[in-house]
Amino acid sequence: MTELVKVGSEGKYIDLMVDWSFKKIFGTEVNKDILIEFLKVIFPQYAISDITYVPTEQLGIMEDDRKAIFDVLCRTEDGKTFLVEMQRGYQKHFFERALFYTSFPIMKQGKKALAEEARGNRPWDFSLDGVFFLGILNFKYEDDEMTEHRYRLMEATSKKLMTDKLEFVFVEVEKFDKGEDELETDLDKWLYLLKNMSNLLERPERLRDRIFTKLFDVAELAQLDDEDRTNYIKSMNTERDTYNQIEYARESGREEGREEGRKEGKEEGRGEERLKIAMNLIRVGASCEVITQATGLSAEEVSRLKNELSNA
Repeated sequence: MTELVKVGSEGKYIDLMVDWSFKKIFGTEVNKDILIEFLKVIFPQYAISDITYVPTEQLGIMEDDRKAIFDVLCRTEDGKTFLVEMQRGYQKHFFERALFYTSFPIMKQGKKALAEEARGNRPWDFSLDGVFFLGILNFKYEDDEMTEHRYRLMEATSKKLMTDKLEFVFVEVEKFDKGEDELETDLDKWLYLLKNMSNLLERPERLRDRIFTKLFDVAELAQLDDEDRTNYIKSMNTERDTYNQIEYARESGREEGREEGRKEGKEEGRGEERLKIAMNLIRVGASCEVITQATGLSAEEVSRLKNELSNA
């Protein structure tokens, strides 16, 4: 059983980029004003005055469809849906995952409209409410210096927007390197807290706005009750165990992969390295999700490797 770390060694505030913390701060009714203010900074073109949280587990249209479980899912009064996903560890196909996730609320609109049509209401004309995806990444995904990337559907030559009903925003927290004295925009302030909050011993002067005051209040370790404190520590240790598993497997795989690479060439060597990393992660009991994130292998390839190792 994993030994729990002492809370006193974790600083004064919780780490916002830990799964439990993120959902506690941005995904609970009592703190929804924090999420609203954050969304207003990311999507300033929309007047977001209130939101309603939607169950984060969403089913597909057909019975056998794969389900999706979001970190935060909410809807505004005028029908816009916002999906917020925090990804702490590297995931090779995160953009595709975002595309897959947005399909759920889009298809749900169609299902609801067709049900209304079946009850004798006017035929559905495919008018959709907007669906907007926000990905908060604790790793470098794009090979550039930009911390924020926005993607919309548009015509490739003229750049004319096809629709304003779908938008993807990805924020790469890992790239943000401004200090407290360099914070200029509201986005700077949010990124600074996402990256550094657990290391702060006091509240920065530049972050004394009402919403940040509340954020500091609810994120203070001393204010957590026993249950929340236990859940936070467990989540922290799960994150660390996963990180250590991946780093151990990567280091072992790199060494073996380099040797293979010297013999068979660079490309084959890199492929061999990924397989070695995957096999090492399987041996230490890592989950399929962790293995796919760390190696870029598909779930089917990981499953096949597991079977091969168990039958060896």
